[in-house]
Amino acid sequence: MRTRPGICNRKKRYASREAAELAARDAPFRLRAYKCELCRQFHLTSRTKGMKLPPHEVERARSGEPPV
Repeated sequence: MRTRPGICNRKKRYASREAAELAARDAPFRLRAYKCELCRQFHLTSRTKGMKLPPHEVERARSGEPPV
């Protein structure tokens, strides 16, 4: 995923994927973490096409819970 500089500057940055996924878990809608090529930190996105499922969504799918 390629993030433009203006978008990168507006998005919240997370030092680790784990921190970003923890924030995504608490969101009222589905978000995914990704590593930004510009700042080398992690951001959240609502785009899901072609992205790997984060661990909390894999656990939810295994337990039979409906997706958020």
